[in-house]
Formats: sequence, structure tokens, C-alpha cells
Amino acid sequence: MEKFFGIVRSNNLVQAVLCIAFGLFLMIYPSITIQGIIMLFGVALALMGLAGLASYFRQRSVRYRNTGTLMTAVFYLIIALIAFVFPKVIAGFFSVVLGVVLILLAIVNVVRAVGLRSFGSSIWIAVLAAAVVVGVGGVLIVVNPWGASMTFVLVLGAAFIANGAVDLFIEWHTRDPEKKADLVMRPR
Repeated sequence: MEKFFGIVRSNNLVQAVLCIAFGLFLMIYPSITIQGIIMLFGVALALMGLAGLASYFRQRSVRYRNTGTLMTAVFYLIIALIAFVFPKVIAGFFSVVLGVVLILLAIVNVVRAVGLRSFGSSIWIAVLAAAVVVGVGGVLIVVNPWGASMTFVLVLGAAFIANGAVDLFIEWHTRDPEKKADLVMRPR
């Protein structure tokens, strides 16, 4: 069980660092908008679709051609075409999805804050405040997904940084009591 908790803790630390790194990237390069990311996504899907078509038609014998490969390749090409023709609609959809993810992260941090309240310190108030900031950012994105892309990217970056910082702080704050408990429990 202790090994499982070690894996979970390690995973939480990696996620927190990645959240902060992604948030900093978005804050430093706000001109990279969601529409730009959608276009890159479309390029990737188009390349995957073309590779699938090449794989399908490379088979000399019609008998050994896999129709699943052809269907997947055509599906990728259709999705890529939609991404190129309607990037703003797809960007709005992904904006709403990201806003919902931020709201869910805020809810998780509220639950963490309530859990930290039992430690007896006032740290839970800071965690709760950060959760509210992340939640408000998520709600703003959901309410106006097609708003200014720079604002969206900056709010998203700040929300990722806040969430990662809260996760790191929780890990740091809860690790100390565990170390003290380990020292007390160890036989001398």
C-alpha cells in the first residue's frame, strides 16, 4: 500500500510541474491561440490520414488490403478538413471543454481544502482561494468561449500555474507530517 501511495505522490508531483510549465508557456507566448493549436491538430490528422492512405494503397494485392485502415485514414482526413474549414467553431468547443476542466480542477481543490482543514492549520484558506480563482477562470471561459483569445490564453495559463502551485504546496505541506510520523514509528 505504501508503494501505491508513493506512485500516486510521484504522479501528483509530475502533474503539478507539467501544469506550471504549460501555464508558463501560455503566459509567455499568448499569441499562440487555441485556433493555432487547432490548425496544428488538423495538420497532424491530415498527415496521419495521408500515411494511412499510403499504407492502404501500398499493398499490391487488393485481397490483403485492410478496409479498417482505409476507413481510419478517411476519418482522419475528414476531421482535418473540418479543423481547417471551421477552426473557430472547434476552438470554441475546445475552449468550453477546457473551461469545464478548470471548473472540475477547482472543485477538486475545494475538496482538498476541506480535507486540509482537518490538519489544524490555516493553509486550507489559501488552497480554497486558489480554487476559487481557478473556478472563476473556468466559468469565464465557459460563458464567453469566443472572447479575446489573448485573454483566454492568459487566464488559462494563470489557472494552470495556480493549480500546479496548489498541488505542489499540498504535496509539500502534507509530506512533512508523514516524515515526522515515519521517524516516530521507526524502531531504534
